[in-house]
Amino acid sequence: MVKIIKDVDIYDHFNEYDVILIGTNLYCTMSQGVQLKVMLNYPYVFNKNLETKYGDKDKLGTIIECTSDNEPTFCLCFITEGYNFRPDKQKDYLSYEALENALKLVNIKYKGKNIACPLLGSSRFDGNGDKDKILDIFNNCLKDVKCTVFDYFQKSRDEETLEVMRKELEMRDKDKEEYSRMVKERKRKAEERFRKNGHRRY
Repeated sequence: MVKIIKDVDIYDHFNEYDVILIGTNLYCTMSQGVQLKVMLNYPYVFNKNLETKYGDKDKLGTIIECTSDNEPTFCLCFITEGYNFRPDKQKDYLSYEALENALKLVNIKYKGKNIACPLLGSSRFDGNGDKDKILDIFNNCLKDVKCTVFDYFQKSRDEETLEVMRKELEMRDKDKEEYSRMVKERKRKAEERFRKNGHRRY
């Protein structure tokens, strides 16, 4: 059974589900959108990804489970070969066959579980695929799990950074004390992320 939630970021809801599915490529990069948030804040997922062979086409259509004590369980789904360097020429770079294969494996591995995911394969960062075709695959493949799909626009790192900076600058003109608090909190969270993952703040 598949349920759709529109225009809500899945990031704040990880702990509400048994398993979180994340779509990714074959090159061990999790550099934008929800993939980046997971990489920065749940480093055990990125470390598990790094254990796979870089660029290995045999990964396409497969899944790997990523766990850590007292943390959400993630499942990486390898659904696209790499990047889309020329979206002006080829907008859609999702492997629909890989998505279908991955979801069939999810349906078997997590039978009876309550799972959630962004709409895999639909964002700029994991395939930019056709939403209707993707939802058909979801509905056809996920018969034995309860799946909540968060269908929303995933922002790039630069887009999120600019949004935060604009809010801070707007507050600086209104309330310098609150502005200072916001900046300190942003930096505190960045240091916390760095302590977790050991290599990146943003």
